[in-house]
Amino acid sequence: MNIRLINNTGKRHGRFVGYEYGTDLFGFIYLDKIKGRERGRITDQWILNDFGSLIKVLDLEIYKREVENYENAYSR
Repeated sequence: MNIRLINNTGKRHGRFVGYEYGTDLFGFIYLDKIKGRERGRITDQWILNDFGSLIKVLDLEIYKREVENYENAYSR
């Protein structure tokens, strides 16, 4: 699953932050944070034990980006 936030204001115009999450082969939940302009690169990775932890981390990360004027581009 992907969540992508794009900034369309000021110096950061065109930058994006993407979050990819899911379960791996062993049943652990992973979350990757990808930042950049066009292609991006992985900046942070989390391995989580349960979906509650995933929701908490995503809530905090998305809140941080909303404060920096990032907007939701798409979610699937």
